[in-house]
Amino acid sequence: MILTKKNITKLKNALDKATKSEIQSNLAAENIATIIKDITGIDGFIDHFPDDGFGFTPLSNNDTHVSIEFLIEKAKCGTDITEEFILDNLCF
Repeated sequence: MILTKKNITKLKNALDKATKSEIQSNLAAENIATIIKDITGIDGFIDHFPDDGFGFTPLSNNDTHVSIEFLIEKAKCGTDITEEFILDNLCF
């Protein structure tokens, strides 16, 4: 099927919207990583897995991550969020 100008415009607008959303998501993820580093001193990055959500991966082990929700729940219970704790609780 040959796309009409209207179809092309509609597709381009949807792509532009998706691209802007991805940029915002990446900036938000970088912000989470910065907050974790500022609070814990652990340097790392944020990724997103479909079944696991957003997770933090310390630079010392970039094979997997620990869920941000898990870290928040453990912190609420008074757990000291250290690099050792994170490495002991990585999701595989």
